Amino acid sequence: MAGKSTTQTGRSKKNIAPLALKEQSPDQWRVARPRTLVDHAVDAILAAASRGLILPGDRIAEPDLVSRLGMSRVPIREALRILESQGIVTSEPYKGIRLMEISHQRLEQIIDVRIPLETLACRRAIEAGRNGQPQLTRLYQAVADMQMMMQRDDVYGFASADTDFHRTLCSFGHNPVLSNLWESIARQLTVIFGLSTMGKSMSDIIEEHQRLINVFAEGDIDKMTAEIENHVRIQALDVDYESIITQRRQQRISAS
Repeated sequence: MAGKSTTQTGRSKKNIAPLALKEQSPDQWRVARPRTLVDHAVDAILAAASRGLILPGDRIAEPDLVSRLGMSRVPIREALRILESQGIVTSEPYKGIRLMEISHQRLEQIIDVRIPLETLACRRAIEAGRNGQPQLTRLYQAVADMQMMMQRDDVYGFASADTDFHRTLCSFGHNPVLSNLWESIARQLTVIFGLSTMGKSMSDIIEEHQRLINVFAEGDIDKMTAEIENHVRIQALDVDYESIITQRRQQRISAS
């Protein structure tokens, strides 16, 4: 994968969440639910987008998905409808369905939404004392998931674990309205997080999240506000997405 640093295999163990935290306490069990063909179609499209198999602006044709996923048009059409409602794909007359664009302007718009939401969630959590060991354990769990996906070289799994980290952080605000607003951009973030691994090593991304945990644990609201601003902007703007997309598109043309 382009942009990977050799530090991913020879990285320092410092400030990395221990894998022992993978074990969940009984109150952290998640209720299982049946997965439908629509769920699988959504995951497949998101995974392809996160890995750069479908690039921003690419047209997505139902017949192609039917062939690649071995499904009928019905679950695929429903999956695309869900993804359109969440901003992952767009549908326009005469242009068809396309993967969302990822431009500097688009990233700035997402940043303008993310920072206030995540800052407010952390402020409320710290004010209420919800930055103690129970919360830290859940954040370490998310980082351990990222570490495991890095070891597997699973880009979509890594991006999903990154998304889960920030979802968990927002949940500590105990504000369902805030969490619902954040959730409306969650899958867009997963695609962006996946593409970011092509311009930054996964180990560097993990260390950025570890620093965020450390500041959250300190409980200094001003420092946490500054760290969220720094974390979100670095992750979004420290990677040249447009160059990555152009390079991947050229590689695809050459391969064909």
